[in-house]
Amino acid sequence: DRSHSTPAEWDAPTPAQLYHAAELQITGEDGTRITFGSLFENQRTIVIFIRHFWCPLCQDYMSSVKSYVRAEMLHAASPGSEEIQFVVISNGAYGMIAKYRQIFGLPFQVYTDPTLAIYSTLGMGQKGDASDIASRDGGYVKHGLMGGIAMVVVRAIKVGMPVWEKGGDIGQLGGEFIFGPGLTCSYAHRMQTTKGHAPIQDVLQAAGI
Repeated sequence: DRSHSTPAEWDAPTPAQLYHAAELQITGEDGTRITFGSLFENQRTIVIFIRHFWCPLCQDYMSSVKSYVRAEMLHAASPGSEEIQFVVISNGAYGMIAKYRQIFGLPFQVYTDPTLAIYSTLGMGQKGDASDIASRDGGYVKHGLMGGIAMVVVRAIKVGMPVWEKGGDIGQLGGEFIFGPGLTCSYAHRMQTTKGHAPIQDVLQAAGI
């Protein structure tokens, strides 16, 4: 029961939570399903769980991610050194992924967990979408509520976002994790508010990038 086992903001997932989450499925841009654990079975992987695809606060976060994360940073710097994968997961329809990646020019993969099973297993909570709009943020939020909504609309029109597709659960919060190789987690952070992502610079530093 999620209500009896919700971890704190910075708690690492338990071995049982990791095992269960790894067995669950995520869906890629083309509709192909893979197990979540396959993302980090053989390498370290930074996984960013965003909220819904229409969230203006998470779109501000993606802008921050794009400005700091370069594909070449994730490649092994020298023979024998570690390569790190970077993945974003949302919870809307997979039909939204291609246009979402196009908006930000994301050089890494985006998947979706439309059942919220992985969000739940890893202890990411649900909050009211507007109740904490004025609360603390990770320093990446650039738009107020109305400006953020306008930004989302303009971007959606520009890339031809499929507005008929489900964007995701507006009450679901996300988080940032570093998994692998295998069933290990070296960094865990869960959003406490709708604009509570950990600064991407902190996540990269935790990954040694």
